[in-house]
Amino acid sequence: MSEQDRGEEPPKFPPQVWVRQLAHYDVQSILFDPGEAAWCQGSAGRRVRNITTGASAASTGPAPTPVPEEPDPGDGKDGPLVLSCPHFRNEIGGEEERGLGRRQEAGGGAGQLPNAAVSVLEEPRESYPTRGSRATHCIEYADLGASYYRKYFFGKEHQNFFGVDERLGAVAVSLRREEKEKEGASLQYSYRLILRTSELRTLRGSVLEDALPPTARPPTARGLSPKKLLEHVLPDLNLQGLRLASNSPKVPDTLLKLDEQGVSFQRKVGVLYCRAGQGSEEEMYNNEGAGPHFQEFLELLGQHVQLRGFTKYRAQLDTKTDSTGTHSLYTTYQDYEIMFHLLRKRHIGNDIVTIIFQEPGAQPFTPRTIRSHFQHVFIIVRAHEPCTERTTYSVAVSRTKDIPLFGPPIPAGHRFPRTPAFRDFLLAKAINAENAAERSGKFHAMATRTRQEYLQDLARSHATTTSLEASSSRLPLLSLGAKRKERAKGAKACELQSAGALVWSVRAQDGDRAAPELPSLLGISAEFLVLIEAKGKRVIFNCSCRDVLAWTYSDCGLDLYYGSGDYISVRLPDGQGDEVKDIVHRLQLVTRGCETRELTLLRNGLGQLGFQVDSEGFVTDVERFTFAEKAGLQPGARLVRVCERALPSLSRAQTTELLRTAKKVTITMVPPDENGKPRRSQSREIPMLSDPPPDLILAATPKGPPEQDTDHPGDPTSLEQAPPDHGVMGSQAPPPSETAPPTSDMSDTEKFLPRTLSLRNSITKILSEAGESLEEEWDSISNLATTCNSILEALSKEAGQHVLENREPPGGSGQRNPGQQPPEDEGHQSRSLSEKVSHLESMLKKLQEDLQQEQAAKAALQAEVQSLRQNNQRLQQEQESAAARLSQVTGLLCGSPGQSL
Repeated sequence: MSEQDRGEEPPKFPPQVWVRQLAHYDVQSILFDPGEAAWCQGSAGRRVRNITTGASAASTGPAPTPVPEEPDPGDGKDGPLVLSCPHFRNEIGGEEERGLGRRQEAGGGAGQLPNAAVSVLEEPRESYPTRGSRATHCIEYADLGASYYRKYFFGKEHQNFFGVDERLGAVAVSLRREEKEKEGASLQYSYRLILRTSELRTLRGSVLEDALPPTARPPTARGLSPKKLLEHVLPDLNLQGLRLASNSPKVPDTLLKLDEQGVSFQRKVGVLYCRAGQGSEEEMYNNEGAGPHFQEFLELLGQHVQLRGFTKYRAQLDTKTDSTGTHSLYTTYQDYEIMFHLLRKRHIGNDIVTIIFQEPGAQPFTPRTIRSHFQHVFIIVRAHEPCTERTTYSVAVSRTKDIPLFGPPIPAGHRFPRTPAFRDFLLAKAINAENAAERSGKFHAMATRTRQEYLQDLARSHATTTSLEASSSRLPLLSLGAKRKERAKGAKACELQSAGALVWSVRAQDGDRAAPELPSLLGISAEFLVLIEAKGKRVIFNCSCRDVLAWTYSDCGLDLYYGSGDYISVRLPDGQGDEVKDIVHRLQLVTRGCETRELTLLRNGLGQLGFQVDSEGFVTDVERFTFAEKAGLQPGARLVRVCERALPSLSRAQTTELLRTAKKVTITMVPPDENGKPRRSQSREIPMLSDPPPDLILAATPKGPPEQDTDHPGDPTSLEQAPPDHGVMGSQAPPPSETAPPTSDMSDTEKFLPRTLSLRNSITKILSEAGESLEEEWDSISNLATTCNSILEALSKEAGQHVLENREPPGGSGQRNPGQQPPEDEGHQSRSLSEKVSHLESMLKKLQEDLQQEQAAKAALQAEVQSLRQNNQRLQQEQESAAARLSQVTGLLCGSPGQSL
């Protein structure tokens, strides 16, 4: 008997890639492993019970096990708030979530969720439940897919099957056929299924009927039989032991409890008070009252509530006789209710998460001093300058070694001011701490035993004698409703139309980084793209499909660009070119991205490339009749690689240096969309006026002195120094002696530039959204744009002249050079520019109002035309009907004499 059969070590993951037609609903479904379920079943009776866990493991060490464990000394991370100790891992600030791609800010940033917060893949991020008004931090390690049965099965026509598998133990299967309208008024059918085993992860997915092989498709409108569906999707499942579930109303209710077993929106958190000079458990529990520093912290954390008569979540506190105290602390955050246990070990000792509040001068905390099997996470908060206007807090975390890192991340050396934002941070940290702790060995084992009891009860008490094969012949998966319409033959790779996540086995790597490739599962749904590490069974990369910009592919893999131009590389084994094509086809269906283009650019006689780019890599201008234009570069394109280096990994100075000095310039660009607009990440709103303005990054005249490059001192080739007569990459700038620092007073350029840029951006927005405007309005837009450009040109010239005129003469300060324009002329010019800008703003406002009126009139006209068309169609039908009746009457009248003859 092998070690795996004896249940002594889990199987390798993934043992196989799911059938291509199966579209997974969530991350848990992709991670579902029948081999692990069999291992859990085989090792269920051999688990060591009553082992030492939680904080007690730090003080007494773990209990003996059949396989001796190496002593764990801890992570050695000491800080002023917490000390290292055995079997615990500390977070003292600066730790980052491991994974691929650049780390985004807390809360997702640029549409990216923290990897631990990714759950449901079939539905957009906006559908994640957040009833709270503040959602500044993501809830992590939450099984949001547990509501799959409630959402798509409960209260709807479906079938359940229970039984016992030789390898998997007790199992429960739910199947449902659903229909939805497609384009062209045809119907599309899909099969949703759930497979539950003793493993806590559940298989939740769907299969499009048109994607099934011809041998598995239903021959009639009655749908595919459950037996054939399960044989195709789960060939390793023993179908002989499955029996049809009874019609008892207890069955769906029990399945709901089983699926939502780990879903709870109620949390209890302990709070311990550590005074100055204290550090042990006894000292903290002996604090009978709250000092002013602690009271100030509690007022920020939640609301003091009277327990007697309290009707909300009470967390085992007595709300009738005050036996557990008269008051406590209660609050809510997003979907969660949180009750805090204060000071008493009777309750705090049974909490998974405990907050340790330290006054200034308290000793560093160590879990060695705590004796509890349940306390697994300690969040240490130390007050600085409490009870003043300058009150701040430092935060650290100590967690057992089997609990993964959770967010929100603690910035290195950061002190949080006493604000509601800190409260939100702390509450999100506490909720995520308990969610992560539920994945540790102790709580995982407890949940597994409860799940097995549910499954065994269903198989024993709620299964009929009808086998799967008998039920398949009598009860195919029907769709209630309209008759089945004629269905065309399914096209090849129909599964690519699925809303859920299709999965490929790949090797993934950070783009443009010297990192090893990780065996992973690539999942692409209609909303998300995720990479799941095979070894750690965790999400290591995610992004919304709206953020995918482009891809470069070959026969063995592809580079995927996303967000701000970063990219990851995925590789497939040799000989799987068709798999790469399927991935590309899937990306074409669910994203707005496209294939990249690689160009080799030549310089002209002056060494120029003939185009301009902004700080984000967008091409803002391409000179006519240049090699760049001939190669296919166009405004609106986005550079993602320059000379084989990813653009986000380069500073602006490095990008400039490469484009100006490289002998051979190769770029990888993302073409603009079909409307000529740049391809951007769609998950965040792009402001109309960025800082700095994109079109002025390569302005012809500098606003100030050039930044000296330490590697090339005195090299006047920065992006801001392109001369006005060229304005392209690679052009030579004026000598440094002609530039000088600007004065401290605000110049006319600084006064009018933001207003003019805002006007031009507004005009650009009108151009992109106005649709078909009247000819005279297009002329007005053109005139406005021309005026804006002339003002910007004047401002640029004025800026250069202003810099020269305000240079300090060699002989002293405050003197004016001969021939310099007098202040009166400067004031006149300022008034002239101000009048132009003000007039332009009024013209733009009137134009916007006219366009709005035009759009409203156009909509009303279209509605009237539609109404007239409907009336005309109705009149035609009535006319045809009347003509038909008249023809019948005429025939009867004319035919009567003939019949009598």
